Amino acid sequence: MKLNHCMKDVWERIREWSAKRDHWLLSFVVATSILLASCNSKDTPRAAYVPITELEQKYGRVVGVANFPTPNQNGTGDRLGFFQDETGTIWGIGISVDDDGHLLGCAPPNLRELPVTDTLPADFSNIVGAANEPTGWRGGTGKLGVLFRDAKGELRWRAIAAGDVTSGPVCWSKSPPEQPLKYYRLVKAGTNK
Repeated sequence: MKLNHCMKDVWERIREWSAKRDHWLLSFVVATSILLASCNSKDTPRAAYVPITELEQKYGRVVGVANFPTPNQNGTGDRLGFFQDETGTIWGIGISVDDDGHLLGCAPPNLRELPVTDTLPADFSNIVGAANEPTGWRGGTGKLGVLFRDAKGELRWRAIAAGDVTSGPVCWSKSPPEQPLKYYRLVKAGTNK
């Protein structure tokens, strides 16, 4: 199990405490409660939502929209914008609409340093659309995929992988349950990024 610094410290204290107790189930419940309460991930620095025009200057024009995939819950994920820069890289960045109808987006400040999350075929031309794979009734949404045209103009579908921001400020969802957003960084095969 991968634990952050806070969780490691708390987990060690819980193990020491529970080792001295005869009631392991009670110890486990108490330990889990302490762990969850002590290391709330809301302490993670938050990246700011800014006007979409600022993001287009850094990551290229918006070429598509979708929703982030969701785990086993009822509902859809936050909005996701796909931006394509001058190198052809596709950036998947959280977007939202404020109360006045303005489009905003959130990109972690270190987004350009984060690893590529997936590779598109070498003959990728442009995104036509994006959607979540179906999972069945009330099973959350499936993995995100893009519909794109290849160099011959043929339509193709491909599921794509997201990444977690593990350092620095993180973008948070605007809809409940509040949680850190993932990012997408897609490059063509054969591109050195």
